[in-house]
Amino acid sequence: MLNSTRQLQMKEYIQEKKNVTVQELMEYFHVSDMTVRRDLIQLEKLGTFKRVHGGVAHVEGEKDFLLPFSEDSNLQAKVRIGERAASIVQDGQSVLLDAGSTALEVARALATRSNITVITNSIPAASLLSQNSSLQVMMTGGDILHTSQSLIGYTAVQFLRRLQVDHAFIGCKGMSMERGLMNSNMAEGEVKWTMMNVSRQVYVVADHTKFEQAAFHVFAGWDQVDAIISTDQVKESYQRDFEAKEQAQLILV
Repeated sequence: MLNSTRQLQMKEYIQEKKNVTVQELMEYFHVSDMTVRRDLIQLEKLGTFKRVHGGVAHVEGEKDFLLPFSEDSNLQAKVRIGERAASIVQDGQSVLLDAGSTALEVARALATRSNITVITNSIPAASLLSQNSSLQVMMTGGDILHTSQSLIGYTAVQFLRRLQVDHAFIGCKGMSMERGLMNSNMAEGEVKWTMMNVSRQVYVVADHTKFEQAAFHVFAGWDQVDAIISTDQVKESYQRDFEAKEQAQLILV
């Protein structure tokens, strides 16, 4: 079983590239040679990858492994979202970063920056960002939600309530034009809602597939969102809906 979001992202990256060198993985994921090699050992256990001299190859036609996190079939789209989101942040500003695969790409884009304060409830994002000593990285504390590797609960919420930050980048399980942002875990939704309420600017980072999905818990309405950063595959009907609402801006990448 893969035990980190990084390994899941690495899996998708190798599947797309087919053949990847250790050096390429080190540069893309901002990790050491030994970290890449340990991850490749775990990936090889899936049966769909084979380590070769200096790198790894994806083996076609093998049965894949059931992953503990949601499968990420839109990695490149999320990379674009992450880069666009990170471009909004200026030196000296503070950022609240939610958990999830798209927010992790925001973290990856911020990982080479300096003089930025990032507060997150995402364990993978904090681990990635902590490798850059030019960033100030803080975690909320709280109870671990294993499915998303995030921190939730009373401790996380109370910590967040004492903050006032410049930007929040929030993920979600689904979006409804009528009701707003949805999530499948109420405690996690409360953390997201609190992040939004202590931020001057709130951005939802979500690829186009989230417009087609729903979850039982609505944690925020569109009046709490300044902009949604998504992919250019968002249906034109949704784009027209956002124009008509004249609330949240829709930024497509």
